[in-house]
Amino acid sequence: MSDLRQRKFARTRLALARVLAEALGEQPFAAIAVKRLCHAAEVSEATFFNYFPGKQDLLTYLAHLWVLELGWHVRRAAAEGAGLTVVYRLFAEVARTCERRPGVLAELLAWIARGGQLDGGLAISDLEKRLAFPQLEAIDAVPIKGIDAWLLPQLEAAIRSGDLPDNTLVPLLLNTLLAVLFGVPLTLLAAEPARIAPMYRQQLALVMAGMRAASGAR
Repeated sequence: MSDLRQRKFARTRLALARVLAEALGEQPFAAIAVKRLCHAAEVSEATFFNYFPGKQDLLTYLAHLWVLELGWHVRRAAAEGAGLTVVYRLFAEVARTCERRPGVLAELLAWIARGGQLDGGLAISDLEKRLAFPQLEAIDAVPIKGIDAWLLPQLEAAIRSGDLPDNTLVPLLLNTLLAVLFGVPLTLLAAEPARIAPMYRQQLALVMAGMRAASGAR
């Protein structure tokens, strides 16, 4: 594929992702027609289906872009220090997205609840990454992977540093953190998205305190 075609391909996919994100601020995903997205992105419906087999695939693409951006923030925080500080930063970034784009997060959470997973066959080029997030330095070097894959090495680092006990049950802690990460927005996103950040902080403090107490009692 020539450079010009690569750029056109990237810009078209990103334009469709952008108009979907904007539409999710007004309507639930199920109510958004492909025709509306095509009109907003100024492409034909035939072009849409050349890029995405269906509307659900566009939502999956948007999810990939979200975890890419989240991964960039995790990597940046990890460059300054590993462990629980990075874990808290990840939660803070999710809370920030909840405030800025509640409609998008609501649909992504629903997508996860329906069993949505990252698609290894959905390649996002370095060019797409740079065009999607021009303000994020070296975004093209960030891999796209699940939130659990970002959290796990930070929990292990927290154990090595002594921020968590040596006998911490990492799988249990990881699953608990994921439950908090997705559960808090499910309860607050629709009515009080501004409360998600302080609720995250409260829940994280309780989880970490409980984990230390349980580990120390063994």
